[in-house]
Amino acid sequence: MLYIPTLISILEVLLITVPVLLTVAFVTVAERKTMASMQRRLGPNIVGQLKFNISFKRSYHSSNDGKIISELYRNRKAPIKPFEEKVVSVCKDLLSLTSLGTFFKDLIGKGGIYMFTYKSNPNIYYIGRAKDFQNRFKAHLNINLKDRFHVFANSVGWDKFELSIIEICSLDMHRERENYYLQKYLPLLNTIFKSNLSNAQTYDSLYEILKVRKLESDFNNKYKGISIYLYRYVNGQLSANHNTFNSINELSKHLGISRETISIFLNTYVPFRNNIFLTDVIEYTDIAEKLVSDATQGLELDRTIAKKVWMYFIEVDNTVIKTTYESIGAVAKALNVQHTIISNHLDKWIIGGIQGNYLFSAELNTLELEKLMAISRLRKHNNLKVWAYDALRLELLSYPFSSMQKAADYFNVDYRSLLKHLDTKIASRKGGKLVLLFSNELTKLEKESLLNNVKKATNETTPIWVYKIADGELILIDSNKPTYSSKFLASKGLKISIKTISKYLDSNKSYKGLYFYSVSKGAPSPRYA
Repeated sequence: MLYIPTLISILEVLLITVPVLLTVAFVTVAERKTMASMQRRLGPNIVGQLKFNISFKRSYHSSNDGKIISELYRNRKAPIKPFEEKVVSVCKDLLSLTSLGTFFKDLIGKGGIYMFTYKSNPNIYYIGRAKDFQNRFKAHLNINLKDRFHVFANSVGWDKFELSIIEICSLDMHRERENYYLQKYLPLLNTIFKSNLSNAQTYDSLYEILKVRKLESDFNNKYKGISIYLYRYVNGQLSANHNTFNSINELSKHLGISRETISIFLNTYVPFRNNIFLTDVIEYTDIAEKLVSDATQGLELDRTIAKKVWMYFIEVDNTVIKTTYESIGAVAKALNVQHTIISNHLDKWIIGGIQGNYLFSAELNTLELEKLMAISRLRKHNNLKVWAYDALRLELLSYPFSSMQKAADYFNVDYRSLLKHLDTKIASRKGGKLVLLFSNELTKLEKESLLNNVKKATNETTPIWVYKIADGELILIDSNKPTYSSKFLASKGLKISIKTISKYLDSNKSYKGLYFYSVSKGAPSPRYA
């Protein structure tokens, strides 16, 4: 009986110690197994004898398939053509190792032309070429590309596609045979092909080409918070090294180009100024170079390179003024017009040019200069004198202008706006004044008939001159220029409704101590409201 307390104490110690030791042992085993599974390489039981890692290519069941498919047809100009050729063989289950093993059994080491077809709609398919069908299929599944085909396939699921071998041919025939099928069928999932519909695309501009290569879900992704990898592509060679940037903003500042431009070219494999922008590191350089080569087929990439522009202006005395600019953007900035206007006039020999300026991508020779001067002389208003009258008093504002351009410079407007109202007897506001424009001097009789019968041009933006009374005189609240360029801006700046401004405009009545006029006033006698 003396040993019972001692035994009880021993049992209590064991009841605590043994569970703790067992727990530590099992936790250690679980930790070792977890670490081992993280380092385990995928063996034949996972990827099969052909080494296809399809464990992550699960079947997708998306409710947005209809929306995704509709994106494929967005901005499509080429006709949709069903594929009508006989195929060599077909694999209908791309996620079955057994089916893939049987399919590639007789194709090992062979290459040619292949096709992925969307089972639910045979008109949706992709055509490509491969040196080795088996390796190319693995590349499609294992490389995370952002082109049109892979975005669509990863969205709807690879189980919804079947793989067909169209033709087995020698390596030297691959490009020719692929171009034949691409040109004939214009596959919906391909983004490049030699086509008779245009140089190489079924879409208009390079910007639109790159935009439609991405589905809406991909293009709307602003790539926030992810790394951007910058590769150099020079003389058909892709650099093995890359620079990493934490965001588009950082890359934009580094290269000095806009974020929008980077977003457009991102993951398209189309170089911009010899730079390729990707969100994934390139693992297979040879495949990446093939993607770049395919992606750039037929694209006019020289649009992304600044080109010099020669601008010519012909004076009234036939003096030629030549100015050279480093880029279209520089010309657009100098002339204060949009880039598209510059592009539309470049090398076009359009009579009148842009504000009398003619643009060319190369310097003109002697014969071309003579042609340009002949075109310039065809302008009806080039040597046309212009008489500008104050529409309220029918008095000349200045000596007759020697040309329409001189008048435009005086009023600081485009000459076309003056030409529009020339000899119409309709008064328009130019340079803050209500003026009448004529190609001949008015007689006394014509002035008398117009003086009380002046019509004003409609649908013109009305500049607003705002005055106040100071020391008994009417003075501008701003410097000697229109206080506001429109009623809307006046309303916004003064916090007065447009209706109120219109009511008091040119009425010589004040509203809260302010007088509103559509033309510059000297010192009229105001009547207080």
